[in-house]
Amino acid sequence: MIRNLCVVENVRHWRKKVPGMDFVSPTEYLFGQEFQDLRQLRVINLARNYGYLGSGYYVSLVAEARGHKVIPKLSALQALSKKEFYLIEADDLSAQIQKDLAPLADNRFELSVYFGHNVSKKYEKLSRMFFNLFPCPAFRVFFDREKKWGITSIKPLSLDKIQESHQEDFLEALVAYSVERWGVRKNTPARYELAILFDPEERWAPSNAAAIQKFIKAGKAEGLSVEVIGKRNYASLAQFDALFIRETTAIDHHTYRFAKKAEKEGMVIIDDPTSILYCTNKIFLYELFKRSGISRPKTVVFGEEHLPVITDALAFPIIVKIPDGTFSRGIEKVEDPGRLETVCRKFFRHSDYLVAQEFMPTPFDWRIGVFDGRPLFACQYFMSRNHWQIYDHSAQGKAVEGAHKTHAVENVDPRVISMALKAARLIGDGLYGVDIKVVEGKPYIVEVNDNPNIDAGVEDDILKDRLYQTIMREFAARIERVKMRKTTFPSSSIPLASSIAHSLADLTASPMRLKARS
Repeated sequence: MIRNLCVVENVRHWRKKVPGMDFVSPTEYLFGQEFQDLRQLRVINLARNYGYLGSGYYVSLVAEARGHKVIPKLSALQALSKKEFYLIEADDLSAQIQKDLAPLADNRFELSVYFGHNVSKKYEKLSRMFFNLFPCPAFRVFFDREKKWGITSIKPLSLDKIQESHQEDFLEALVAYSVERWGVRKNTPARYELAILFDPEERWAPSNAAAIQKFIKAGKAEGLSVEVIGKRNYASLAQFDALFIRETTAIDHHTYRFAKKAEKEGMVIIDDPTSILYCTNKIFLYELFKRSGISRPKTVVFGEEHLPVITDALAFPIIVKIPDGTFSRGIEKVEDPGRLETVCRKFFRHSDYLVAQEFMPTPFDWRIGVFDGRPLFACQYFMSRNHWQIYDHSAQGKAVEGAHKTHAVENVDPRVISMALKAARLIGDGLYGVDIKVVEGKPYIVEVNDNPNIDAGVEDDILKDRLYQTIMREFAARIERVKMRKTTFPSSSIPLASSIAHSLADLTASPMRLKARS
């Protein structure tokens, strides 16, 4: 059962302030026997001294070593420890800073951030953005303005440094972050916690709502507490053990930022940022398949200066693609040189290089789902009626999708399955959808997708609930392997590992030393 804990210096005072939450002192958490063997524990570290080798530092250090969920993590404390670190991290916030602080008359300003909130609602968005970058319970950002606003420093706040007029706001933020957010899952007997990134408003999401519910049910059977999150939950991502992305991914998108953060936190992630990076660009895939000798449609990668050579290399009709187009968008079939020039001129506004490919008309494309290096499902996606693509976006702005048919993997041409497995292995061991055309009995690779569709009633038509169970079972197994590796406490996982190891040994040997420092 997952337990929530708040570490503070004055336990008696805070128990009165926030009833219903467990409070302990840093010494109790670090040396109390009941906390040393617990695996399912969430820790809000409000100890006084976050400085290197201070009591707050040790609470976060030991929490991570024990496999407890903790805020702030050492990575957040490290990011806030030096100006060169946090200025780089906060560079993307410049536009929002200029917008929010422009009306101020003074040239200096202080922003207090309490679990992503501020006492003034007009700075709520900016506070949340800072908290997304630096998940720390309380900190203050100092700004000054010369020609434009800039950050002078960011300082974590201990409880005794929160001004009296802000105490109620801090308490509200604490309750909102802990009791209200975690209370839903407080008594869930789950081994691990999995976040599914999903937007129910996304029209072409890779899973429908029914499939998401099936993932949640399958996760529960595997000992996983599964929670659906959205892009606003970036700051709380580290509180989970794993992330499953069920939104359409892109590099310049929050899905990639979530994947990168999950990777940084050492979480299990499907699909990982490297897979997203590779699969979202058709030029990378073309070069990868060419190097590996996988059969593919004849393809030319070209820039504006190479446009005249396209008609020499390929016969009309020609398929022209933007490298990161999805769902049949950013792809056009051209029938003559005039149309080729028009389409390329439009596409070159989005990318310096394009992909031209021979037209291979087929009634359907195979989509082979590959997970953990093994075939998971096999679907035929048929072209839209009277159209050459699966998705027809030309009908009055409303996309029309072709039909589908799911087959047992063992009934599919072994050459198709073999090609799919080979292509997926070139990317990684995540969840992929490999698109293959079969022309005159020969398979040709089209692309590999990093977050293939798994919709209830389509891809699960053969395996039913076993499809979801297979994925959730592997998530649980991967989380378990990560936890086992973390118990070895590798030197690469913690900054200044050697120094910390000696300090921790000293701490264990002499509890009174901690009391004196704090």
